[in-house]
Amino acid sequence: MWLKRESSTELEQLVRRVISAVMRHAQTGDLPLFAWTLGLEQDDLLALIHALFPEIEPLEPMSEAEYAVLLRQSPPLFHHLLDLLLRHQNGGTALAETSVPTAWLARALAVASLGERHFWQDLGLSHRGEVSRLLEHYFPTLHARNTRDLKWKRFLYGELGQQLGQPALRPPGCHKCEQQALCFTEHKPEK
Repeated sequence: MWLKRESSTELEQLVRRVISAVMRHAQTGDLPLFAWTLGLEQDDLLALIHALFPEIEPLEPMSEAEYAVLLRQSPPLFHHLLDLLLRHQNGGTALAETSVPTAWLARALAVASLGERHFWQDLGLSHRGEVSRLLEHYFPTLHARNTRDLKWKRFLYGELGQQLGQPALRPPGCHKCEQQALCFTEHKPEK
């Protein structure tokens, strides 16, 4: 039981780190500014910040008009990726101590996938293995579908491309990456 609790604490820390990094990367311009909202209504975003980061002073809300401008910057792929992730969420998985729903993590993953760097970098993680760990725990059926061990952002966009009837769909920034050949040369979407 203790080992399971320890693992839960580590996962909670990873989730907090991911959400914090995604919001920070949106503020620094490494992700689209929309990413700061996680696609949430402002009241829901402020509740998330309060739940995850109680040490932060309460934030003053933006005007509804300003916040609406941010939300309208949401790329259509964000909503498709979010739906894909949520369909594969581990039923009932949440971080018990802070009541962090898996949906918050799904939103952070979806907005980070819009970045132009490696997925783990836009998530503020140290390496790809941490992404695997989060996906395996919170989105196990999606994790299990990556039988060819594709890079996670490449895999998510491959799954999304199949779903949307766009098998050549590629993640943003791949055309700039020095490892593009590793991801796309031999891998073709499965039917």
